[in-house]
Amino acid sequence: MPDGGRVLLDLSGLNRILDIDVENRCARVETGVINSDLQEALAPYGLCFSPDPVSAHLVTVGGNIIENAGGPHALKYGVTYNHVLSADVALPDGTTATFRADDEGPDLLGVLIGSEGTLGIVTAATVALRPVAEVTHSLMGAFASAREAADTIAAIIATGVVPAAVEWLDRAGIAGLQQFYDTGYPLDADSIVLIDVDGSTAEVARDQAIVERVLREHATEVRIAEEQADRDALWYGRLNAPNSVVASGKGFFIGDVTVPRDRIPEMQEAIGATAARHADGLLFIAVCGHAGDGDLHPTTFYDKDNPLAASALQAANNEIIEAALALGGTITGEHGVGTEKIAFMPRRFTPVEIAAQRSIKTAFDPLGILNPGVMLPEPSPDEPDTRAFGAAVGDALAGRLTPDPDAPLTAGENTDVTVNLGNLSLVVGADATLAQINAHLAEHGVYCAAVPTTGTERRIGEVVATATGTERDHIRHALLGADVTVLDGDAPARFGAETMKDVAGYDTKLLYISARGAFGALRTLIFKIGVDLNNG
Repeated sequence: MPDGGRVLLDLSGLNRILDIDVENRCARVETGVINSDLQEALAPYGLCFSPDPVSAHLVTVGGNIIENAGGPHALKYGVTYNHVLSADVALPDGTTATFRADDEGPDLLGVLIGSEGTLGIVTAATVALRPVAEVTHSLMGAFASAREAADTIAAIIATGVVPAAVEWLDRAGIAGLQQFYDTGYPLDADSIVLIDVDGSTAEVARDQAIVERVLREHATEVRIAEEQADRDALWYGRLNAPNSVVASGKGFFIGDVTVPRDRIPEMQEAIGATAARHADGLLFIAVCGHAGDGDLHPTTFYDKDNPLAASALQAANNEIIEAALALGGTITGEHGVGTEKIAFMPRRFTPVEIAAQRSIKTAFDPLGILNPGVMLPEPSPDEPDTRAFGAAVGDALAGRLTPDPDAPLTAGENTDVTVNLGNLSLVVGADATLAQINAHLAEHGVYCAAVPTTGTERRIGEVVATATGTERDHIRHALLGADVTVLDGDAPARFGAETMKDVAGYDTKLLYISARGAFGALRTLIFKIGVDLNNG
């Protein structure tokens, strides 16, 4: 919110749906359109806009873009980034630009998405649509421990089934919700998992049978809801959790951290230990979230009259974020940094990484007029000079980026290939050849859309740095993280991680796609992978 001398821009009047192109499955909208209003307009055509945050009745498409919103069904269908084809932007100097997903060169659209209003003002967008699934069925599994719940989720995904949604609620969350209405959830469970499977009738029959089999091998109780009324009842508790939080009358704070999904049990244990340590100031910490993405929302309740509450809340939040970082996670998966988490940016990023992001901000907004004080911490004397990096961003914005043909595309001569089946991620040295990677993927029965099966003598770093067309598109949607060098002084940096959701800072790794070494060289790459159903 604005304070002294600042102006708040209200874009709610930009609320027109300009065009719905049913044949090409896209819509052109102004960014003040409410998400749920767009969904209602698309419903008669059997289409939807995939991002479905619980706040869809309040949030705008522009808000979805600038926060890179997800929602329960992001596991199967992706976050907002995966569904924006172009964005019209008013830049801080008063000029306008259109960034497109299929632009050649660095992914400037991707850097803009999730930038929290600090780089430009999005006025309109073309978004991709998908058909509403023919059939959706829901299942619930109750578990005696968080470890059994997490192992079951991994076992389901390892079958090759990609559920439309996998949501998590812990014991404290179940008990907390039960104070306000009868959720029907088992009160003796340590954790429950809600799962949607969707698709054609045949696909749902196949996937539901697999999911049910795995659940019954591990869960203490399994429920199945096929009719809409039964599905609504099963999901009611989870989807109405925010309303229950408000209705409680207690003080509350909704957190947001993400860890690789195979580290959820450790994160759950860390949150429980934090709650116990601060029991004198807090009531309890309930955990819900998107288990398929490893994105958890620890919600801390406290008595507003307790004089110990404020200090306990701050300490508990700090401990939870530190625990997520220690588990290879990030400080925010979908709520953003804003001002609240600025203090944790130097814990999440090195001085080099923050300096590079500051150069992005400067290139887009030299005078710092958009959302000052948001996302980036105050400059530190430890930050190196990254003006050359920033100049390359400015050249890309101006359409005059001309990479040095002799610039190295890769560095470090790393050819390691590691498959993490529990997290369905691939960590690969940038100098590994496509042949090496594809052999490793086949050995584990998995695939990666970003790794081409032609021209297999090429190095993966070379592919990413020079990608065009379909190869570039596949890389955009699969790239989770990258170890790179930053142009100034070849300083090492990592942008992104093995987490499936991460909106901490600017998505700087996307600048390295198709940039031909203009921002630095690639050392290691992290990609999403899937299970190859045709392999055994």
